[in-house]
Amino acid sequence: MLAELRHQLESLGAGSVRKLHLPFGLAELDADLPGHGLARGALHEVIEGGLAAEFAGSATLFVAGIAARLKGPVLWCLNRRDLFAPSLAGAGLHPDRIIYAEAFRERDILPSMEEGLREKSLAAVIGEVTRLGLTSSRRLQLAAQASGVTALALRRWWTVAEKELTILPTAAVTRVAPHIPSL
Repeated sequence: MLAELRHQLESLGAGSVRKLHLPFGLAELDADLPGHGLARGALHEVIEGGLAAEFAGSATLFVAGIAARLKGPVLWCLNRRDLFAPSLAGAGLHPDRIIYAEAFRERDILPSMEEGLREKSLAAVIGEVTRLGLTSSRRLQLAAQASGVTALALRRWWTVAEKELTILPTAAVTRVAPHIPSL
């Protein structure tokens, strides 16, 4: 699987010069972020914070919206077939820009992300993970920093025990928990 992923990434060509930060365009939010935006070439962790968070709907769309604002292809590493392309398009991320790296086991997602972060022509690398330890997140942060590619770890969980893993420390530059308020 990694050899095929390397081949696909190599075919993308050389990357371009990038801005150091991606502003959200919301003065209150941008003012609280170093550089007045989301740091490029860094690892960012997104955790679903709303009701029924195990389904990660708003966090997935939040991540897709960030990736949509970046120029170039996006590598999306996952092991569940529950992404809905029309919803991603509704968030601005056209399905034609996404390269899917489907792993059979979750433990294969982090190596796929790290491999993708070595390809400078990618706009972003997104990985859906339950477990993200300090060592593995540091490896992703270093790879993102070296290439300038933005890494987004979308934390998914199905049980209370897995949800508790999201409070453990990581090397992510930012940790975001978007949620839709209850109606």
